Amino acid sequence: MIIITYYRKELDTRGRIRIISEEESVCPICNGHIKVIGVRKRTVINTAGEKEKLIIRRMRCKPCRKIHHELPDYVVPYKRHCAETIESIITDKTEDVCCDFVTEYRIKTWWATILMYFENVLSSLQIKYGAVFSKNSTPREIIRAITNTNLWVHTRTAMTPI
Repeated sequence: MIIITYYRKELDTRGRIRIISEEESVCPICNGHIKVIGVRKRTVINTAGEKEKLIIRRMRCKPCRKIHHELPDYVVPYKRHCAETIESIITDKTEDVCCDFVTEYRIKTWWATILMYFENVLSSLQIKYGAVFSKNSTPREIIRAITNTNLWVHTRTAMTPI
């Protein structure tokens, strides 16, 4: 997966939002050239609680042959709610959040569980690449850095062998 910051949205005839990148994406695994091979649908629940149907690009890296999806920065990998809602829940600004208590609890639990891993990855990125992250980095910045370095841990435990 690749998270992009510079993009534009276009509404198609079916009411879906097509994400058009204005960045040059590279493979997060080998830094190789990636080619668009198609699109896929992705649904995100926005801050108002409405479902947005997105069309995102599928891309394949020419050297390593891995497939990546190009996500806008308001989408969190493997999560249904938008990044702004997740940030609000994590920072305890839940007065404007559109989800129920159980969803808030699940997001807080997920963040508490994964935060130590994220902090370790960020410190490794600082050592390896000289990237600078402050203690005040927003969850959105942390998520983008980890996703774009291909260090995101997917959470689909149903696929884990026993």
